[in-house]
Amino acid sequence: MARADHHSLTNLPLGRKLAATAALLVGLVKGVTIAGTAWLISVELTSGGHSSSLLYHWGDRLLALRNAHSHLFWPLFAAHATSLVLVGGVSVRLLRRVALSRGARNALVILLVLLGATDLASWLLLPLWSPAHTLLGGDIIVLGLLLTFLSLRPLWDMWIFRRWSGTGGPPVRVVIVGGGFAGLYTAMHLDKRLGYHKDLQITLIDKRNYFLFPPLLPSVAAGTIETRQVTYPFRRIFEAANVCFKKEQVDRIDLATKTIHARVDVDDDPVTGEPRVIWCETPYDILVLAPGSDTNTFNTPGAREHAFFMRELGDAIAVRNQVIDCFERAARETDAARRRELLSFVIVGAGPTGVELAAEVRDLIDHILLGRYAEVDVGEVSVVIIQSGDQILPGWHAKVVASADRRLRERKIDVRIGRRVVKVTPFCVDLDDGSKLTTRTTVWCAGVKPSPLLAACSLPLHKSGRVELEPDLRVKGKDDVFVLGDAAFLLHGGSPLPPLGQVAFQQGQHAAANIEALLRKQPTTPFKYFNYGALVAVGDKFAAVDLLGLRLSGFFAWWIWRTLYLGKLVGFGNKVRVVLDWTLDLLIERSISQIAAERQDFTNTSLQGAAPLAPRPRPQQPS
Repeated sequence: MARADHHSLTNLPLGRKLAATAALLVGLVKGVTIAGTAWLISVELTSGGHSSSLLYHWGDRLLALRNAHSHLFWPLFAAHATSLVLVGGVSVRLLRRVALSRGARNALVILLVLLGATDLASWLLLPLWSPAHTLLGGDIIVLGLLLTFLSLRPLWDMWIFRRWSGTGGPPVRVVIVGGGFAGLYTAMHLDKRLGYHKDLQITLIDKRNYFLFPPLLPSVAAGTIETRQVTYPFRRIFEAANVCFKKEQVDRIDLATKTIHARVDVDDDPVTGEPRVIWCETPYDILVLAPGSDTNTFNTPGAREHAFFMRELGDAIAVRNQVIDCFERAARETDAARRRELLSFVIVGAGPTGVELAAEVRDLIDHILLGRYAEVDVGEVSVVIIQSGDQILPGWHAKVVASADRRLRERKIDVRIGRRVVKVTPFCVDLDDGSKLTTRTTVWCAGVKPSPLLAACSLPLHKSGRVELEPDLRVKGKDDVFVLGDAAFLLHGGSPLPPLGQVAFQQGQHAAANIEALLRKQPTTPFKYFNYGALVAVGDKFAAVDLLGLRLSGFFAWWIWRTLYLGKLVGFGNKVRVVLDWTLDLLIERSISQIAAERQDFTNTSLQGAAPLAPRPRPQQPS
C-alpha cells in the first residue's frame, strides 16, 4: 500500500503551489540578503571602501548605528525579527512535506531556532556584551545560508523534480527481494527518482528487519564497533520514502503468475510448541531479485558443522565470544597441548574479510587480551590464515598484496599460501599436504555461492549458479525481472563481475534508472561498471588501498579506509556512533565481555545456588 503524500510537495494543487512558491521566494531573498548583510554593513562609511577583516566585526558598525541613529536601528531590528520569524515559520512548515528523514528535519529546525535566537539576542546585547560584536558575523552568514537551503529544497520538490505522470490504471508494483546493497540502493534511488505516486507501489522484502553493513563485521568481531552500528532498521530508512517493507523469508517465486511466495514465523503454537508459519503471497509487475549469496564451504567435510562464519551479525558475535571464551578456558587449563589448541585461531580464506578478521583478532589479542589474562604467554598464541591460491587477496594489484602480506607477517600472523583445507573437526584442521592444525576456533571466509532461491525460480543460470543477464540487468527472456548483486552473472572486460559491495550498489542505482525508463516508456541503457578500487585494513592503524589507480599503504591508507567505509554506512546516527567509538578506542579499552542472550536458570538446586556454567557458543550455520 503506497504511503500518503506526507513528504512531497510535487502533488500540490497549482494554486497552493504558487502561494507556497511566493513564500519561498521571500525566504530565498531573505536568506541571500541576511547572508550579505555582514559584508554590506562592513562598508567603510567614511571612505566607501570595504575590508574582509570587518566581516566578523560588523557588530561594531551596527552598534555605531544604534548609538548615532537609534531611530533607524530599532525599526531595522523590528523588521529583521518579524521577517525572520515569518520566513522561518513558513520554511519549517513546508519542510515537513519535503522528502527528508525525521531526524534530518528535526536537526534543521533546531539549527534554525538556535541561529535565529543567537542572532536576535546579539542585536540586543551589543552595548552590554562585547563578544556579541564578533558572534554576529559568523552567525548571520550561517543563518542566511540555512534560510537559503530551506527555501531552495521545497522549490526543488515542487517544480524541478521530474514527475512521472502515472499509468492511469492499476498501480505498478515494483517488488525488491533482498535488502543488501543492491536491493537497498534500488529502492532508495527509485524512490528518489519517482517519489510518491498513487500509480506506483515499491515493496522491499528481506528476512531481516535491518540493513547489515558486512564490511565492518570483522570490526564487530574484535569489539572495535558495537553491533547496532553496522545495522539500520529498514522501517527507519524508508520512513520518508514511498517504500513498503516486509519482513519475510522468500521460499519461491512463480514467474508465470508473477507471485512471490514467502513465509513468516509469527509465534509458537501454544499447544504443540511448534513454530507457527504464515504463508504470504506478494504479486509484482516488475521484480528486482537481489537475494545475495551464501557461504561456500566447497563440500569440505565438517566445515558447516564445526566452523564459524562471517556473513551475519550473529556470526561476528559468535566469533568474538569464542575468542574470549578460549582465553578464559586457557587461563584455567594446565595441559600445555590443550592450551595451545585453545589459543590457536585459524581463518580459512585470505580475501578481504579473512585478512581483516585475522588482523582484528590479532589486535584484540595483543592490545587487550594478553594484558588481561596474565596466565597466558604470548608464545602460546597463534593466528593462522590459510589460502588455497598462490597469493592473499586474489585478483588484487601486486603492490597492494605485497604491502598487506608483509604487514600480516610483521604482526606475527602465520600466512600459509597454496594450502587447501580438506577437513574440519572440533579440535583441528586437516590440510591437503597431510599436516594438521590443532585449534578450537576455525572461521570460514573462503568464498560464497549463489543463493538457493535462484535455482527455485526457473531462471537461466550460468554454470556458476548465477543468473545470466542482458546488459541492462534484465534476465534473458524476462523483461520484467532484474537480477542484481551476487546473484547476477554479467561480463565486464571479458570477466564476470565479482560479488562485491561496490558492484551491488552501482547495479542498484542503474536498475532504478532503468525501471524509471520502463515506467516512462523510454529505452533502457546497458550497465557499465566503474571500478573505484579496493581497500583492506591490516590492523593497528594500517591499511593497503588501491583507489582509482592510487596505491598506498600505512596510516594514511588506513584513514582513507575508515573515511570511505564511514561514508557508506547507512544512517547519520550510525556514522556519529562509529566516529565516537573509533575516537574513544584510542583512549578507552574496549570491552571483553562475552555477549550472549542467556536467561536465568532456576533448575539448579545446589546448596550454593550457583548457576550452571554457560554452554560454549556453537558455530552458526549459514542460512
